[in-house]
Amino acid sequence: MVSTIRKKMPLIICTLIACFALLSINSSVASADEGNSLTRAEGKLVHGVYTEYFRRDGINYIPVASQYENSNLDFACSFNREPYPGINPNNGFRVIKTAYVKLSGSGTYMFMTSTTGNTQVYIDDVLVQPTYPYVNLQAGQIIKIKVVSNFPTNAQSKAGQFVTDFYWKSPEIGLNFPAQQIAQELLYTTPDLQGIDIVVPDKLVHGVYTEYERRQPMGTFIPVASQFEDTTLDFRCQYNKQPYPGIDPAAGFRVKKTAYIQLTDTGTYRFYSANSNVIPQIYVNDVLVQNSYPVYLQAGQIIKVKVVAAFHKPSPSGYNYDLAWSTPSSPAPYKLIPQELLYTTPDLNGV
Repeated sequence: MVSTIRKKMPLIICTLIACFALLSINSSVASADEGNSLTRAEGKLVHGVYTEYFRRDGINYIPVASQYENSNLDFACSFNREPYPGINPNNGFRVIKTAYVKLSGSGTYMFMTSTTGNTQVYIDDVLVQPTYPYVNLQAGQIIKIKVVSNFPTNAQSKAGQFVTDFYWKSPEIGLNFPAQQIAQELLYTTPDLQGIDIVVPDKLVHGVYTEYERRQPMGTFIPVASQFEDTTLDFRCQYNKQPYPGIDPAAGFRVKKTAYIQLTDTGTYRFYSANSNVIPQIYVNDVLVQNSYPVYLQAGQIIKVKVVAAFHKPSPSGYNYDLAWSTPSSPAPYKLIPQELLYTTPDLNGV
């Protein structure tokens, strides 16, 4: 019997190894699935738009990307930022936004835009602007609105921005009254109004923590809201837009943005606010530093950067600033800080 066991021993060992390998593979797959569930989440985007991005190539526009976005039919992009990764705005680009609206009134509607480039507006795939912006529509009708914004060169920027604002007049408003922007809660991503299934990161790792405050008559500021945002330390707000719901920009407001950066160089760093109609305060590790003031920092160090910008009066050119920096390995010229270097939390794990 012992002899029989000895003869079968290699087969037994091989079987055990195979079983162990199978268990290891299953365990690895389960761990991978578990890891994915921690970093991704499923949901629906009901109110928003479908956006297509194109880069200009000679007289043609070449598709680059398309995606559903949690935004409205307006568009704004700083002249020194890519409207979408890989698109140089100085070479020209096009953005197409599409959404669906369920109408609440019957009668004549008017559609129009205010833009630094040139635009076309389509209602149910029929061009209405800039040709004839008046359309007779029925209550309960679900219409498709498409806004095409073309910015052939950087000459199409104004006050440092490429901008398209979309407006309408409805029978409820009346054609003799000022046009209004369409609120995002009226825009649907799909014609059945049910929304589109999306997969989004479960954590916001790269971004900022933003605080919004409104100005009081005596000049002080009181908090309105704070939130983590998928954006950079720069700030852009058009003169006719609210920086946050309930804040009238003409009455004055203040914005505070905070992020963390893990440094890769040892040496002198400088921070500088550019393209600004205010001089924001810049704090590094809660210490106020002036524009271009040298700060010596170490590689591997995680620093806290906070920008505080107060806007005290109306500004026809908008409310803007860019935060740029110079590093030991790139002392000149100043460059904008890319979002992938900004973390929402000091442990770099996200929120």
